[in-house]
Amino acid sequence: MKHFGKFMLVVLALGGVAGVTAAMMLGATPPPVTCRPVHGTIHSVFTTQNCTSPVGLCTTGTIADAGLLDGSTTFAALAVAPSAGLSGVEPQANLSYSGQLTIVASHGTLMTNDLGVLDANHLAFTEIERPATGTGVFANPGSSVFFISGSIVDNGQGFQGDLTGTVCAGGN
Repeated sequence: MKHFGKFMLVVLALGGVAGVTAAMMLGATPPPVTCRPVHGTIHSVFTTQNCTSPVGLCTTGTIADAGLLDGSTTFAALAVAPSAGLSGVEPQANLSYSGQLTIVASHGTLMTNDLGVLDANHLAFTEIERPATGTGVFANPGSSVFFISGSIVDNGQGFQGDLTGTVCAGGN
């Protein structure tokens, strides 16, 4: 009987620990993801410093007036295609490209898969950004998608563009 009492005490103690742990886990549910329109400006310069691009095309810059996305950026092109991939239709100087844009904002980091086209004649570009991974409020970017369109500036040393679309973030 003496052992039975100790056994019951251990069972109750373990049950209490399991109950507290379960309550903590249930209370730690992530905040809901909210999607909202976004509009801002991105300004970047081409760089070779810390460039991890296999094709040697990297940028650093900033996003402003875009709310949650305001912060610093880095971009590394992963591949480029002359004639925007449309040989015989587009001039060879026009490029399509794919890469990774990383945005370090005050409430998290968002990494996107970037797909773009550059019109070299008009010094213009357009891109679609599709979230890949994130941290902080961007840990679950949901159906975020945004577009950047703009032009080459600063005598070909960088670009400036308008950023528009939808950004989804948690806890905001």
